[in-house]
Amino acid sequence: MTWHFTHDKKETIIALLHDIGTPCFAHCIDYVFEDYLNQESSEKDLTEIINKDEKIQIFLKEDNVTIEDLKDYSHFPILENKSPKLCTDRLDGVFHTAYIWLHTTSLKEIKEMYNNMIVLKNEDNNREIGFKDKKTAEKFVSLVYNYAKELQGNKDKYVMKYISELVKKEEEICNIFNQNFISWKKFNKANNLMKTEKKPNNQFYISFETKRRNTIPLVYTEDGDKRIVEVSNVAKNFYHKLKEYKDTTYAYVEEIKTI
Repeated sequence: MTWHFTHDKKETIIALLHDIGTPCFAHCIDYVFEDYLNQESSEKDLTEIINKDEKIQIFLKEDNVTIEDLKDYSHFPILENKSPKLCTDRLDGVFHTAYIWLHTTSLKEIKEMYNNMIVLKNEDNNREIGFKDKKTAEKFVSLVYNYAKELQGNKDKYVMKYISELVKKEEEICNIFNQNFISWKKFNKANNLMKTEKKPNNQFYISFETKRRNTIPLVYTEDGDKRIVEVSNVAKNFYHKLKEYKDTTYAYVEEIKTI
C-alpha cells in the first residue's frame, strides 16, 4: 500500500520493517503491562533490533536507508500519521479487521474504496491519503465506525485480557494452553459474553477503559481538500455516535470462573 501511494523505495522499506518490534500476541502483551489506553509498552525498539541483525544492516545500506530514518517517521506521513489522520498503517488495520474478523465488508467493496483513494494535502500542508469523492469516503467512515466501536467494546477487551492473563502464568504458552488451562477449552467454545453494570461475583471479568481508535479521512472537493466531517452530515453522525459509545462497565463469560 505504501508503494502504491508513494512509489518511494525508502518509505516502502520502512513500512515493511516498522512493526518488527511487535511481540507474539501483539497488543495482548500490552495488557500484561496494563497498558490499555496507549498499547505501546510491549513494542521493542526498532533500531535495537536492526543493530543486532547484520544482514538487514547490509540490505539497508544498499538501499540508502539509515538508522536515523527508522527512528523518525515524521518524514513518512503516508506510512505513519497521528490519529485520526489516515495512513497505510491505520488503513491496513481497518481493512483487515473489517474483512477478516468482523465480516462487515467484502473484497469488492474494499477494492472500490482503495481505488478511490489518492494522496491529498491536509490542514498542515502535509501529504495524506484521502478520497476522490464524498460518497466513497462516507462508505469508509461506516467501516471505521464498526472497526473502532468493536475494538473499544467488551468482547475485544475480554479476549485480550484473558490471553494476557495466560501469558503471565506461562512462558511456553503456544504449546501449553490446551494442556494446562481448563478454562482454555471453555474460552474457545464461548459464544456469549455477559454484559452488566453490576460487578460479577466469582467470575473472571473485565472492567477498564481501552485505547480509542479512529480515522477521519480527507476528501477532495472543489474548495480544496477537506476532512469528511466538514462536508458530510452522514460522517458527522457516525463520529458523534462513536464519541458517545461506551460498553457496559463489566463483562464476563459465565462458564469461566478463573484462569
